[in-house]
Amino acid sequence: MELYFLISLFLSIPITSHSLNILFYVPTLSHSHISFNTKLAEVLTSYGHSVTVLLAQVDETLLIENVTDYAVLRKKVGVPRGHLRQVLWSNPGPYEDSSPLNPHIFYKLLKVSRTFVTACENIAFDSLFLDSLKEQRFDVGLVEQYDSCGFGIFKAIGIDSTVWLSATAIYRPQAEALGVYLPYSYVPELFAHFSDKMSFLQKVINVLIGQATSFVLDVFVQGFQSRIFNQDLASISKETSSLMINSVPFFDYSMPSSHQFSNIGGITVDKKGTKKLDPVGLLLLGGLKKLIFKNGFVLVSFGGIARTIDMTSSMQQIFFDSFSKFPHITFIVKYEFTSNSTATMPDNVILTPWIPQLPLMAHKNYKTIITHGGWSSILETTMHSKPMILMPLFADHAKNSKVAESKGVAVLLDKMRLSQRRVVHAINTILTNPRYTQNCEKFSRMFSDTPIPHEDLIEWRIRQAAKPSRKAFARHLRPKEPDFSLLKISFILVPAFLVFFTKRFR
Repeated sequence: MELYFLISLFLSIPITSHSLNILFYVPTLSHSHISFNTKLAEVLTSYGHSVTVLLAQVDETLLIENVTDYAVLRKKVGVPRGHLRQVLWSNPGPYEDSSPLNPHIFYKLLKVSRTFVTACENIAFDSLFLDSLKEQRFDVGLVEQYDSCGFGIFKAIGIDSTVWLSATAIYRPQAEALGVYLPYSYVPELFAHFSDKMSFLQKVINVLIGQATSFVLDVFVQGFQSRIFNQDLASISKETSSLMINSVPFFDYSMPSSHQFSNIGGITVDKKGTKKLDPVGLLLLGGLKKLIFKNGFVLVSFGGIARTIDMTSSMQQIFFDSFSKFPHITFIVKYEFTSNSTATMPDNVILTPWIPQLPLMAHKNYKTIITHGGWSSILETTMHSKPMILMPLFADHAKNSKVAESKGVAVLLDKMRLSQRRVVHAINTILTNPRYTQNCEKFSRMFSDTPIPHEDLIEWRIRQAAKPSRKAFARHLRPKEPDFSLLKISFILVPAFLVFFTKRFR
């Protein structure tokens, strides 16, 4: 009888797997990137793991608040307050030409990269800080796509098991590091404004954009950071266990993949837990009582960094004049007032320095959003079954917007060819054509229809990374692609020679 009791008691005890000690390296580039990382931290904490998020404060205004489930280390990295935002959004500004082939933009990318190199130097040379991290004996390190410093830090503190992250769609250098080469002929670059159906000239430009952005990461950022740690960070990154991508194949262009890629698109969007507007939110938005109008409202926001007030006065006037053509619709515009603000608004426009975007998207009278093409906003809006109007500003915004357009969930505006006619047409299209809403509803259902919950997939990937035997196994299954280094160089040298000789003998 006693033996039976002991066996029953043993079987009643839940069998839990070993808890891992996990470190995230998160430079504070933008709110959306931080949100992606902290969501993964929350998921892993919920599975019983110990999680620490190391915030390299390249932008000190971006913080994580009210965290109790995991530890947050805020590390000052020698970047002056406001420096990153100044570099990102000036000379040229967000509403000017943002092609990576624009020499001013290329120079801007180099300056942003230099900021990350400076941050990396400050952490790498702080031996006491690294020693304190080493003492915590982390099992797995997670780092995002745009900064290789995390790999150097992980190596310095004894973390051999790593997982690569992408808060957007996959970035070419990540895929190539894991042996997957994305064809330029039908896979548009993350910073390109093309769809997968490109003309010959667009394919050439796609190659040039790819080489320009890869140079910034591979030669400038990784090169300098490798010298900081006296380690080849490119080789270290190739040893990562897997790559978790904030995208899904059905909501992107077709491209080669790998068993090491895990698509977790939409993980940051919590439809079930979306909060309703509270009295404080209503009070902050003042005239929001207009939302009771049966014809609904439109949100207008160009992200957390690009300020609406920084638009040229002519561009602002185009938008506000366009809004006046829809007097039955309320337009809620995120607008940063200053002492020099002189804008005059139509009666159906509400200006506010802050918009509770997710609660408003859940409101029954919400119609659409006019925004910049940030990946988080696109996923949020699509999963709330509402279409959008996108005016891409910088970086991956153009490619994100082309994806949304190709899936029939968005109408695009070109900031370089903006006119009242185009804005009015875009708004009218979204409000009157039910096809866009129907497509959003379809994709919203598809995001929810997964064979395994994204949370389970994330936890499984981290556990696999922690197994020492997985490294050799992963290398064995990588695609056996040839080395395209010489071909890449020829893509740059051949056009350069043609241009040189054409000008010389003209």
